Amino acid sequence: MIKKVKLEWVSLSLVLVLAGGIILADELSVSTIFWLSLFLLSLLGLFFFRSRNRGVLALCLFLAALSLGAGRLQSEADRYEALPHQAAGAKLTVEGSLQERRSTYVTEKGPVGRYVMQVWCYAYAGEEDVLPGKGFAYVTLPEPQVLSSTVVVTGDSRPLTYYKNDGMYDALHRDREKAIWLRLFADDGKKVAVTAPPGRWAAFLQDLRQALTGRYEAVLGENYAPVLSSLLFGGHYEELPPGLLDSFSATGLIHILSVSGSHVALLLAVIQLMGRALGVRPRGLFCMSVGFVFLYGALSDFSSPVVRASLMGSISALSLTARREYLAGHALALAMAGMLLYSPYLCFDLSFRLSCGASAGIILFQRPISAWFAGFPSFLRDCLTVCVAAQVLVVPLLFSAFFSFPVYSLVANVLVAPVLDLVMVLGLLASVLSLLWGSGADGVLWGIKPLMALALKGNAFIAALPGSRFWAGQPSKWTCLAWYLAVAFVFCPAVRRRMGPPLLVCLVVAWFLHPSGPSVLVLDAGRDRVTAVIYEDKSADIWYNKSRFANPDQAAVVVTPALRAHGIFRLRQCRVDGNGADHTLALLRRDFTFLPGKGEGDVPFRCLPSVSLPFPRESLCLEFRSLRGWNGRDFPVSAMAVIVYGLRRGDEALAEWGETAAGYGVPCFLPGRDGQIRLYRRRGQWRISTFNEEQSWNIRNI
Repeated sequence: MIKKVKLEWVSLSLVLVLAGGIILADELSVSTIFWLSLFLLSLLGLFFFRSRNRGVLALCLFLAALSLGAGRLQSEADRYEALPHQAAGAKLTVEGSLQERRSTYVTEKGPVGRYVMQVWCYAYAGEEDVLPGKGFAYVTLPEPQVLSSTVVVTGDSRPLTYYKNDGMYDALHRDREKAIWLRLFADDGKKVAVTAPPGRWAAFLQDLRQALTGRYEAVLGENYAPVLSSLLFGGHYEELPPGLLDSFSATGLIHILSVSGSHVALLLAVIQLMGRALGVRPRGLFCMSVGFVFLYGALSDFSSPVVRASLMGSISALSLTARREYLAGHALALAMAGMLLYSPYLCFDLSFRLSCGASAGIILFQRPISAWFAGFPSFLRDCLTVCVAAQVLVVPLLFSAFFSFPVYSLVANVLVAPVLDLVMVLGLLASVLSLLWGSGADGVLWGIKPLMALALKGNAFIAALPGSRFWAGQPSKWTCLAWYLAVAFVFCPAVRRRMGPPLLVCLVVAWFLHPSGPSVLVLDAGRDRVTAVIYEDKSADIWYNKSRFANPDQAAVVVTPALRAHGIFRLRQCRVDGNGADHTLALLRRDFTFLPGKGEGDVPFRCLPSVSLPFPRESLCLEFRSLRGWNGRDFPVSAMAVIVYGLRRGDEALAEWGETAAGYGVPCFLPGRDGQIRLYRRRGQWRISTFNEEQSWNIRNI
């Protein structure tokens, strides 16, 4: 058994090195030829040292995995750069196939939807030359549209832009993984022409989805049917009852609403039970299991957790057929390596990281953690063991993505999760029966309804308990490293003595680099302008100017996660002006706790709505919301730094302002270009850092 555990550690370690190579190549700019050469040299080293020196052999093996991952990422990056990015910004006529509906919303002209479209060909408006298309594009179309249909869209195109703040979802790597390179906005309904309906396979999947959701709704009603669809196939988040996502997030069960390995495992269990009850032979049962897993993956749009879980499930089903031992660690490593080599940008996908981290935690730590609950009943011990083991490796990921930890996660996993698992088993059974026996499927759905009501109400009760979340903000890299060193210290006695010193060093460095004292944070919020003055108790004052051209919910989707990433969960003063100020203020009041009074803190910073002459003579960091009133000559030469806003597509006054700032040697920052800007104090000196540059500019003392 010890040798098997060691082999699983080796397999998973090699996959981690492969992922490390992908991350390294994303940070560096090195050609694919270099990584290919290093990979070939590593293979030669493996051949020559295969029976001589184990240390050199291990080094060559790890270099091979590192260079393989790096080379695969670089080749994928080269292919993404070869897409026709030069067309973005022009008026285009694009033909392609609608692959995915991302969101829907209502405008003055009616309901519209944002889709992902595969680009087949495109042409510049007014020109007859048709150019071959590549990759995918975000396209905004009037509703309703039929997925998998071929459409021709004429409209304005724009390049992809990203908000550069801490705490934001990694949309850049997501778009690179899906080869999305363009945004297209249809002029009006007349500029969208459907030229071909969906293909047979796509139409079959759509009809099957509609038939299943229709059967769910007929029995469960409009409130519970979307919940069951989310539990079984993911998605349908816009149709869920209000507050349900927040309650599941507060109890740590949010992962159940996205398809993961547990769904595939439950499906395989249902197929195995039904197959054995019908007397199906092992080979036929294996083929039936793989077929249903593939169909389930297609219904779930082959998301990365489904692909990984499907690969592991197929290996598990094969091991049952061949009557050979199934090693979960090797299967997980094989599935992860295959997926990363096929699509290396998956390494940056949060869902992929959480899914693989939880699976690896259960595989590696379930046995030692089970000993902690030896005195508990077997059912309770198994639930607690799986829950704790799944959390061990993903705690830093949870804090980095959600800035909090669900305090009552164990309680919810013991009381609510088993009921939801039963709901999913019965839901999968009803889905399979609906293909064979409709009345039997309806009977199973009637049995699901009280169980779902019990689970949802129980989860809402646990989420409403005081202190259901431990808010902490986004941890630093040193804190994350300290956590994993602590995990190795606890679960690896063989290396415990070696882990002590580096663990202590990481804790000291993380504490030393922890920001303290008052600071100022200027966010990249697109056309909105947001500045926060942060005090020592991590409360803040906010000055928010809302643009009528920006997303009405910009405060919720951009500002709130950025502030929470910096550990800000309480506001003292919040001044909101501009278009839709009341709605923005309501969003902030929903997401933050408002405290009476104003925090105390003295920072050398002044925020001005426009340029007012004469400039202040004291050494301050000056933020100008607009360059109105500037005469083109005078400049705040005594300022330690200036922050200005301008149009993303260029502004002559802004360019002239930047040249003047460079002439006087005053650092000039733009949120739209540099990302978030932070003014903070360290070692008695005020500094400025940006999102794009990890280094800090030391600015003059005051």
